[in-house]
Amino acid sequence: MPKNPLDEAESLFRRHRWADLISLLEPLSAVYRENARFFVLLGIAYLRKEDSGGAFSCFRRAQSIDFRDADAALGLAAVYVRRGESDKAVQLYVEILERRPRDRRARRGLDYLRKSGPSTEAISTAKARRLYPAPPFRAGLVLSAVAAIAAIALAIWLYPMVASGIRSAAPRRAGVSDIALSSEESASPVGSAGGFDIVLTEKEALEAFDAAKRLFSDYRDEAALVELNRLLSSNATRQVKAKAEALARYVREPSFLSMPDRFTYADVSESPRLYEGVGVIWKGLPANVESSAGGASFDLLVGYHDKKRLEGIARVRVSFEARLAPDRPVEVLARVRNTEGSSFFLECLAIHEQ
Repeated sequence: MPKNPLDEAESLFRRHRWADLISLLEPLSAVYRENARFFVLLGIAYLRKEDSGGAFSCFRRAQSIDFRDADAALGLAAVYVRRGESDKAVQLYVEILERRPRDRRARRGLDYLRKSGPSTEAISTAKARRLYPAPPFRAGLVLSAVAAIAAIALAIWLYPMVASGIRSAAPRRAGVSDIALSSEESASPVGSAGGFDIVLTEKEALEAFDAAKRLFSDYRDEAALVELNRLLSSNATRQVKAKAEALARYVREPSFLSMPDRFTYADVSESPRLYEGVGVIWKGLPANVESSAGGASFDLLVGYHDKKRLEGIARVRVSFEARLAPDRPVEVLARVRNTEGSSFFLECLAIHEQ
């Protein structure tokens, strides 16, 4: 007999009793507010009952508690597929497969999106259900142990090839290649009109624009945004800046799971304007915490999570409920904001306690 509500919830999950699972867990949300598995199970139940809004909230909450939870990412990707937000779904499926190369649902989702091509339309319920998280297959203990050991060995041996193959299998980002400079814009990409902080040569302006497009195609959004900010702060012509702003609309929401270009406090503090809107992941200790209804703000002592070296202090603004324990190291996912001169703050997207 189940010993606690979560054990009972796991039993209901394995038996696909979604309505009972929701009835069991909903009244317990305050009790298990810091339990990622609780929100994953409730999110899956909502998803199976076609409540995508409730599922989205649960999976996001699970990710904020444990950003490594692959089931939360899998559920969130399914929600994005249902909504027709294929670009966000692709990002999550790639991240899941980097961590679990044999995940069939992630591969199925990526394969579906690759075959269907870019789409902003939601898919049918029947197709979407094949992508939902489901109870794992229960094999014998010996067989499971042997399979796990073999899978780990194979993953270590094949990881470089698998990771490369996964990325090459991801669909090209629709629309990015369509934004191009005309022959006239390429011939005269810089000028002297208007105000600017950075002076670029014609070659440097064209290289920055091409680099941004290439980085977007490689799903390196943060590095791409730095190049676009360079153009927008420069003596590039109004037409070139308009194309740069069009490219900037393709920036995805930053994620703990995958951020190939991680900029440091030193990078940002040296040239804050280049990092407006760029996602960062910084570790540190919170100080001077000020909490309010539905939000908080604090000073992040960047790099001081191990109390050995302080890189700098950044003010963090949180627009969601967050409990910050004193002297508990945190890892913050945020966007750099309000870059005027040498001043900036962090717009917090998620916090993970170390």
